[in-house]
Amino acid sequence: MHISGLFCNRKDVRNRRLTKRNDGLVALLRHFRHTGDRKERQVAEMTTGEKIAVLRKEQGMSQEALGEKLGLSRQAVSKWEADQAVPTMDNLMELSRLFGVPVDTLLRPDAELMPKAEDSDESWPGAENPPVRNENRKWKIAAIAAAGLLCVSVVCSAVSLWRVLAMQQQIDTLRMQSGPSTIYYPDNTSAENSDLADWSENVTVDPQNADNLLVTVSAVPKEMRDGETAKFVVRSGDQSWECDAENKNGYSGEISVPLVDTFSVYLTLTSTDGEIRNIMVASEYDLKQRFSLEVRAWWENGSFSFNGKTTSASGNVATYIYCGDDSVPLASGRILLYQNGKQIKEKKIENIETRFGGDVYYYTQVDWRDLEGGFDQYQLKAEITDNYGRVYSSEFFR
Repeated sequence: MHISGLFCNRKDVRNRRLTKRNDGLVALLRHFRHTGDRKERQVAEMTTGEKIAVLRKEQGMSQEALGEKLGLSRQAVSKWEADQAVPTMDNLMELSRLFGVPVDTLLRPDAELMPKAEDSDESWPGAENPPVRNENRKWKIAAIAAAGLLCVSVVCSAVSLWRVLAMQQQIDTLRMQSGPSTIYYPDNTSAENSDLADWSENVTVDPQNADNLLVTVSAVPKEMRDGETAKFVVRSGDQSWECDAENKNGYSGEISVPLVDTFSVYLTLTSTDGEIRNIMVASEYDLKQRFSLEVRAWWENGSFSFNGKTTSASGNVATYIYCGDDSVPLASGRILLYQNGKQIKEKKIENIETRFGGDVYYYTQVDWRDLEGGFDQYQLKAEITDNYGRVYSSEFFR
């Protein structure tokens, strides 16, 4: 009986070992299935904007918070994520640093986003209380895998940098082949002001023409050459405007340009033998948001009503105003009532703030009753006038 019991115990031990081994295999298969599902999700092509949105949300950042880290507005980040605009190379390099992914991964639609380390840790197979020797082995494997991922990331970053340098070399070669009549305007903002000893730039609404911006700029090149002539050039896309630069211990000038959304300012120097140097002074972005207003209006509580004979417009009208900064002072605001396109009544918006940055709401009570005709003849409009005489409006009906 004693020997039989010993054999039974050995059999039980072997069965338990087989059960633990099978449990480990099941866990390992689940791990690979989980990993495969994640890779299938990542293989799907994503645009640069979609990747930025995913990575931003993984970091728990809002569009405004990401914009602050990059020195940009929330609207710029929103345009990226909606694929209405493309980040500059400087922005891409900063995004790469913030999110810990290569620039190449952000740019290529078919490039996979790296899985998070915590996902890999959570899905790592193993028993609840594994032996110490197996645990050490897993740590070694995890360390090797992490080192491998780091190497892949470094290689991808190096490849991306190599591609940028190769592209820059091709551009330089094309410039040399295009002949001396070609004028080159540098567009790399990282090189901004690198050839200047001092500079300043200011942008305001042109007081002589409120539809334009007045750019006042001065620059002192590190290298001043005798006999050079100078001018300032403002470029936006394929448009450009220029003015002569006055030399008084450095160059200065003033130029009025249309209200475009972005532009760059260059100092163009021409030597006596015709050699041209173009030095970037400054770049400006989101100008339309900074130097104009966005206005929207709606019924906060209230509406048009019709009693079968006459129409009434009664309740609170909400007016929303947004400006990128405090560059556009407000002058006045009013709520207008139109019948068949003709203005018949108005109500002043009270307590208008003359200067503000960001957004602001105003609420105006209107009570217009016994208006002839059906309410389909009527519409309301919020009208805001800024300090430069420019008028912004928002129409609404019911």
